[in-house]
Amino acid sequence: MPSTRRADEPRSSHDFGPLTEDLRRVLRTELLRETCSAAAIARLFSMHRRTLNRHLRTEGLAFRQLTNEIRFEIACELLENTDMALSQVAAALKYSEPSAFTRAFRRWSGRTPSEWRSAHPHTRKSRRPRKPRRLRAEPGGRSGRSNKPS
Repeated sequence: MPSTRRADEPRSSHDFGPLTEDLRRVLRTELLRETCSAAAIARLFSMHRRTLNRHLRTEGLAFRQLTNEIRFEIACELLENTDMALSQVAAALKYSEPSAFTRAFRRWSGRTPSEWRSAHPHTRKSRRPRKPRRLRAEPGGRSGRSNKPS
């Protein structure tokens, strides 16, 4: 039976079994690291891809559905908490083009990433905090400019 839950509605932790919880944690790192296939992830759990799919099916899930949920969660976090450009978010999530990411995000949430970001502006932070510039130390232990005329 297909789920009637929208992708932007978070699942509660009691909705998942222990394998699925572990799988979600692994997918959060593997999706950002490299190409992520069901067979590669199943090997990490020392099982065959079909066995992994069978376990997921008992919980009413499919591997692709789970990876899309995790991609959506990561995308929302990046859009809400960083100033990353949409092209950078798309690249981080391994989309070939920003337009492919935009189509997927619209399918998941019903909004474009830009619309979603503008509706969730409250916790966005810059990627790198700026450090105050220090004056370079001159030989002899002094720093900064001298008040002595040249």
